Amino acid sequence: MRMRARPMTGLVASLILVAACGGGAATPAPATPAPATEAPASQDGGSGGFTLGNATSDGALCTAPTAAPGTTLSVASYGGAYQKAQRTGWFEPYAKATGVTFTESEESANATIQAMVENGQVTWDAVDVGNDFGLDANADVLEPLDYSKIPGKEVIPGFASTYRVADITYGVVLAYRTDMVGATPPSGWADFFDLQKYPGKRGIYDYSAGGVYEIALMADGVAPKDLYPLDLARAEKKLDTIKDSIVWWPGGAKSQELIGSGEVSMALMWNGRAWSAKNVDNKPVEIQWNQQLLTADYWVVPKGTPNKDAAMDFIAWTICKQNNAAPSNSIPYGPTNTLAKANPDKASELAATNINDTTAYFDDAWYGTNAKAVDDSFNAWKTK
Repeated sequence: MRMRARPMTGLVASLILVAACGGGAATPAPATPAPATEAPASQDGGSGGFTLGNATSDGALCTAPTAAPGTTLSVASYGGAYQKAQRTGWFEPYAKATGVTFTESEESANATIQAMVENGQVTWDAVDVGNDFGLDANADVLEPLDYSKIPGKEVIPGFASTYRVADITYGVVLAYRTDMVGATPPSGWADFFDLQKYPGKRGIYDYSAGGVYEIALMADGVAPKDLYPLDLARAEKKLDTIKDSIVWWPGGAKSQELIGSGEVSMALMWNGRAWSAKNVDNKPVEIQWNQQLLTADYWVVPKGTPNKDAAMDFIAWTICKQNNAAPSNSIPYGPTNTLAKANPDKASELAATNINDTTAYFDDAWYGTNAKAVDDSFNAWKTK
C-alpha cells in the first residue's frame, strides 16, 4: 500500500497535543507545512485491505493482558539508555503481568531482519526499527500487523500502517559541549559545519538515512520544507568541508560516549541520548532544537516468527494509552498514542514539545524508493 503524502499540519497538532498532555508548554506549530514523516494511513482502510480496525485501549489486551504459559519473546532494539527505558517501561511490567519471558538483542538492524527471513532463521519476534523501515518496500520480510489487537486509531495519524506502528517519537538534534563551544552556542547546522568559528571534531551517525544528508543541506541553506528530493551532490560537497573532522558513530550508545568524553565538540544525536549524556552521565551537554528532524521509531514483526500472535499482543500492549508513555519516565522520547500522557518531568525535553518553524521531517516514502541510491552514494563519498 502506497499512500499519498499530505502536509504535516494535522500531525504537528497531534504531536503537540501528546506533548501537552505531559504538562509541557508546546511551541507553535510550523507556519509552513512540511513533508510527512510517513504517508498517512487511511482511517477507513487503504489499498490491499489495510484498516486500523476498532481496537481501543479499553480492551482486555490493555487492561488485563495474558499469555500462554512458557511464552518467550525475543525483542530487538538499539541498546543503551533507550532500551533500558523500554525494559523498565515495557518489558518488565509486561513480564510481570503475563509471565512472558523476554530475551533481548541490542543490535536491531534492517539487514539482519532481511537475512533472518531470507534464510528461514527468524529469531526475533518484535523489532524496534527506524523511520526508514516497515514500508511497503519491506513487505516481503514483515508480517502485517494485527489491528484487531493494536489500538491503531489512537495513534498519531500517519504513524500506523500495514507493517509498522510507531512506539516513540524523537528528534535528531544538534548536541554540543558547553565547555567547548565558547560563549555563543551554535544556533543550527550551519554552525555545526563552521570549523573556524567552532573548532573540534563532529559526531555523525554512520548511516545514509540517519540525517547526514539532511543536516548538510540545511547547513547549506536549504529550507526544511524543501529537503526532498535530496540533492546528494550538493550535500556531499558540503560534507567535504568537514570530512576530516567527522567521527562516525554506529549506534546511539557510542554517540553518547563521544560527546560525553569530549572527543567531539558537537554531534548529530538522538535527543534522548543527548539528554542522557547531560542528566545521567552528568556531562556539560546541551541541545540546540533549531532544525531538528522530528521522527519516530516503529515496531515491526519479522515474517515467519513462530511467536507472531504473542508478538502482536505485546506490541498492542505497548501502544495502549495506559502504557505507551512509560519509557518517557526514563528518557525524553514521546508517546505515539494521542491519549497517552508523557512524564511531565520530561515533557519540556520532548522533541514534539520543541517543534518550531525550523523543524524538519524525514520523508519516509521518498526513502522507500530511493534508499539504495542514497546508500550507494554515501558509501562512495566516504571512500573517495
